[in-house]
Amino acid sequence: MKGRILAVSESVKARRGYRSPLRAEQANETRRRVLTAARELFLARGYLGTTVVAVAEHAGVSPDTIYVSLGGKQGLLEGAWSLALSDLQDPAQLDPGDRDDVGELAAPHERLRRLVQLSCQTLARTSPIHAVIRGAADGHPFAADLRARVLGVRLQIQSGNLQTHLGSALRKGLRPEEAAARYSALLSPELYHLLTVECGWSPERYESWVADSLDRDLLA
Repeated sequence: MKGRILAVSESVKARRGYRSPLRAEQANETRRRVLTAARELFLARGYLGTTVVAVAEHAGVSPDTIYVSLGGKQGLLEGAWSLALSDLQDPAQLDPGDRDDVGELAAPHERLRRLVQLSCQTLARTSPIHAVIRGAADGHPFAADLRARVLGVRLQIQSGNLQTHLGSALRKGLRPEEAAARYSALLSPELYHLLTVECGWSPERYESWVADSLDRDLLA
């Protein structure tokens, strides 16, 4: 009898520990639908003008679902940013050229221009949600922290790219971290938004100006 009870107990534990792939997939689909709705409303109404209730209605879920899965409005903003990053890795949304290997280009000037091109493609997709985060950062410490983390990660990535693909081609006396700071400044979401949205530059004009400026400033 004791052995039978133990067997039943182990069977119950196994069932409790089981995670249905279908349920997990449905949860992921719901999460993406919620974050897509949040991103659309943030871009249309700003952070202050967007509510959890409005996002829930837009996504077709209950507000409780958002609070349980994402923790509320702050989680929606962080999730919307994560969604923008995940979309950058989606092959369906990338041009074939996006997967080119920068290292295959022989001349450092060509490699730099390719890096600038890829950075501009990223900015075109992410700068709108950057603007929402900047707006929220003025009155919400969590958003200011999120913005600092986002910018820190971006600088780290750009610094690694410059070190990998340019390295010794940098102008004599220019430290890699200084080169990365200058690169990051000219390819910041703030400057991209200022020139392409507020000043009316075309994305092509912005990319060309940044590439020319960095070519003169960074390379020997």
